Amino acid sequence: MPLFIKGVKVEKVPTVDAFVVTYSHFKESSQDLLGQQIREVGPKGLLYIGQREVAGTSPADDVISVLGSEDATTCHIAVLRHSGSGATSLIHFDGSSIPEGLDTMVSLVKKQTADLSSGRFEVHLVGGFLDPRHNSHEVSDEVLDAMCNNPNDLHLVTACITHFNTTYDEKGVPFPVIYGIACDVKTGEIFRAKFTDKGPDQSLRSARHFTGGRENIVIYDSESKQLAIGPFGYDQLSNLDVFLSMPNKAIRQYLSTSPAQEPEGFEENVRASLLQMKNFPNPLSSFFSNGKPRTYKKDPETGAWILVQ
Repeated sequence: MPLFIKGVKVEKVPTVDAFVVTYSHFKESSQDLLGQQIREVGPKGLLYIGQREVAGTSPADDVISVLGSEDATTCHIAVLRHSGSGATSLIHFDGSSIPEGLDTMVSLVKKQTADLSSGRFEVHLVGGFLDPRHNSHEVSDEVLDAMCNNPNDLHLVTACITHFNTTYDEKGVPFPVIYGIACDVKTGEIFRAKFTDKGPDQSLRSARHFTGGRENIVIYDSESKQLAIGPFGYDQLSNLDVFLSMPNKAIRQYLSTSPAQEPEGFEENVRASLLQMKNFPNPLSSFFSNGKPRTYKKDPETGAWILVQ
C-alpha cells in the first residue's frame, strides 16, 4: 500500500507501539518541533480549523496564508502538502471518519495542483500522548492504517505522535507536549502555535462534533475565499440542564477523554456548546433556514470574519 517512509513503501503498520520502534528516527526528527517556542497567531491571514473540520488552500491565496488548529489532547492534527505546488490541507482528527477525512485532504490538494508529477504528497502528523485510556493509541493506529490504505502515494515526513509527544509532571502524570500547530502555506513551515481567534460560530461548530456529528466537514472555499459553516443539524443530549449545572471538575471528568490534560478554557467551551444546544435545538431552522451555509469573508485589515450571508 502507498504509505512511504524515507522513500520505502510500507505495506502495513500493525500498531503505533510497533511503529515507534520500527521508525524510531521520527523521535529524533520530532525534537526540533517539540523544542520550539509556541508562537501566538492572530487572525490576519489565518484559517482556524476545529475538531472534525478540514480545509485547504494554496500559496496563490491572498487571503489565507496560515492553516492552524489546537486543543488537541488525544486528537491528531494532520497537514498534507504537495511539495511542488505548495497546495496544503489541514484536518483535526478525533477518531471519526479518518479514511474519509484523509481522502478529502488529498482531494483539496489535488484540486489546487496543476501538475501532480511536479512533487509528492507529504504528510505531517502531530498529536496524542500516552494517555491511560489509550485513546491516542487508537487514533494513531487508525490514521496510520488509513494512510497505508489510501490509493495515493503519501510520504510521511513528520510523526510527532503519542509516544513522541508525551511529557510527565512531577507526579508522573503524562501530558501532551504539543496542543496546537500551524502551517505557513507559502513556505510549508510547520510550527507550534496558539491562536487568539478561532473564527465565527464556535459554539455552533463545537455543538456539532460534541453531539455526534462524525463527518469531517470542509469549511473553506479557496475559489470564493469564503469560510462556510453548515448547514448541519446536531443530535440532542438528554439532561442538558443537569450537565449545565455540573461544577467544572465534573465537566472535565465526564465530558473529556483526558480530563487532567485539557487546556485552560475547556469547561467554558463545553458550557457554551451545551447552551448552544439548549437555546437552539434545531440549527437547521434557526441558523440554516434557507438550506445554505453561513458564509464569511475575511476583513483584510483586521483578519476578522464578516458574515456575508
